[in-house]
Amino acid sequence: LAPEIIRSTPPVYGPFTADPKVYWDPATGRFFVTLLKLGVVPATGAFDGTASVLIAVSTSGTPSTFFLYELDTQNGTGALPNHPRCPCFGDQPLIGADTNGFYISTNEFPIFVEGFNGAQVYAISKADLVSGTLSHPIVVFDGLGLAEGPAYSLQPAVAPPGGPQAPGVEYFLSALDFTGTLDNRIALWELAGTASLNTASPSLTLTSKVLDSQVYGQPPNMQQRSGPLPLADFIAAGEVTGRRVQEHLALVASNDDRMQQTVYADGKLWSALTTVVKPENGPVRAGIAWFVVRPTGTGATLNGALVKQGYVALNRNNVAYPAIGVNSAGKGVMTFTVIGEDYFPSAAYLRLDAVAGAGPVKIALAGAGPEDGFTGYGVFGGRVARWGDYSSAVADSSGAIWLSTEYIPSRPRTLLANWGTAIVKVDPMLP
Repeated sequence: LAPEIIRSTPPVYGPFTADPKVYWDPATGRFFVTLLKLGVVPATGAFDGTASVLIAVSTSGTPSTFFLYELDTQNGTGALPNHPRCPCFGDQPLIGADTNGFYISTNEFPIFVEGFNGAQVYAISKADLVSGTLSHPIVVFDGLGLAEGPAYSLQPAVAPPGGPQAPGVEYFLSALDFTGTLDNRIALWELAGTASLNTASPSLTLTSKVLDSQVYGQPPNMQQRSGPLPLADFIAAGEVTGRRVQEHLALVASNDDRMQQTVYADGKLWSALTTVVKPENGPVRAGIAWFVVRPTGTGATLNGALVKQGYVALNRNNVAYPAIGVNSAGKGVMTFTVIGEDYFPSAAYLRLDAVAGAGPVKIALAGAGPEDGFTGYGVFGGRVARWGDYSSAVADSSGAIWLSTEYIPSRPRTLLANWGTAIVKVDPMLP
């Protein structure tokens, strides 16, 4: 790809890219990488109406050379459906895999006007991607209704090393809060017939089942612990606008209550989302709702049982952006960010079990100061500081869980931002 910007006179702009995701597939020993791409006009940087998801698949177990693919997601072009208000782009591509296929789920938004066309699911032969040649058709699912609204953020499942993937089936989980308020349902999805992805005429069916669950809802923005604000001080000194502007400790965005990373392990689906919570003796804050679902039946008889569910909350503090990793023995670890009166933005985790439930919250890497980036300040057009849309968690072949989430490190900052990424290894079997 061309650089996003070449700071020449005049400047030259390249494609806008975002939302990278990486998956290592135990069955093939290959790395699968995806990236959202929107085309731009080189002279102005304005969107040109083209959009795609870039896919890279390593040619071996060493991620040094890759087969490269580009999946057109703008719709209304070629054989793709002509959706309302398109050209469109597939926001926040989510990825998963089973024995036969590699799956990408996106949220489709128009590029030039407001609107939302719901979730799109793309099913691709994994063998084709690994071989470097797409010999079989890609199957697309769109117009996915769910209860009283359009389906969104279908999280495809991945399986840990040593844990069998569901044969011929890919599972997804999604949330159902269509109004940004509260809901007490989640959705289980089954994509059946995935073995046919390796035939000339794939025949797949996508079925959903709404399950009653604990209540969850739109989380609030997160209050921070007070501390040094070098960027705010810089702005107040008039070094940005030429006039003195007083900025204040920013709230931090908690995102929304969409379903996050989903794992299929020990015959169950594990996932979590950020939610509003109110501890019995504390104020309303952002917390986490987690779910362990055992799928049963198939097709018209698809159902699921909530084996375990629960909340994570810290009184007068916020926990947000969860991700659960589970090993083949069904032992899990959840990571997330802690932000609040007692904590600068910190990387945290807890151990999770389908029988015992959630263990105590442990701080893996303590934050060194408040979030003090440009997205939280009015002179840059922001009012609430952005935080990452994702954390991640994955088991390795030994059964240990590797975690990554955002926090504020003590290392030297850039002028405009001070966030960092924590990477932590946890043995889920230890106390």
